[in-house]
Amino acid sequence: MIFKSFDLLRAAGFDNLNLDLMFGIPGQTMATWRSSLAEAIALGSEHLACYEVIYEEDTPLFAQLRAGKIRPMKTWPARCTTKLLAAADAAGLQQYEVANFARRDGGRGELPERACRHNVNYWRGGSFHGLGPSAAGYAGGRRATNVANTASYCEQLERASARWHPANNCRRWRGRGSWRLLDWRMTAGWPLAQFQQRTGFDLKLEWAPEIERIDRTGLWQARQ
Repeated sequence: MIFKSFDLLRAAGFDNLNLDLMFGIPGQTMATWRSSLAEAIALGSEHLACYEVIYEEDTPLFAQLRAGKIRPMKTWPARCTTKLLAAADAAGLQQYEVANFARRDGGRGELPERACRHNVNYWRGGSFHGLGPSAAGYAGGRRATNVANTASYCEQLERASARWHPANNCRRWRGRGSWRLLDWRMTAGWPLAQFQQRTGFDLKLEWAPEIERIDRTGLWQARQ
């Protein structure tokens, strides 16, 4: 079905396609992961997104985990990621975010031209509206979500009374963290001066102890 859908989209004229892969799935082997990567890359998509499985509550997978029927694969994700990075690089797919890879069209910008525009907008604190039950949006410095119940959401639409419910006020962010730090998922990073300009907070002051501790580990690279 994936191959057929991909061919149909190409025939329809779409020239910027993404493929999603998931790893760390119980029962997955390195052979099947290599095969999935090879098949995805062979299709020649412009974008590739790869995610480690998450055990979400209220799902059959989570219930199996709680019942002891499956076990989380602790070292597996690291091995899968190593293989992923090598395969993507060899195929000309540039990693521009923790889980996302895209092709360049010859430009030299900080992001590959085929990067996912709407995701980049999220990560960089841009405004967006959420449509549908449970959907979240961000506008005017405030986050909000639609009602989570599908039936209630449809009833509100019929009555023309659908409304957002405030989630949190991002302008009142303090040192405990913020969803706007999502931009640090990207390999391009986020200059501290730009962060302060966009949010009004100086992380060098707000997170001074944390920054000093991370700096000692050598796990990051600070750029002026």
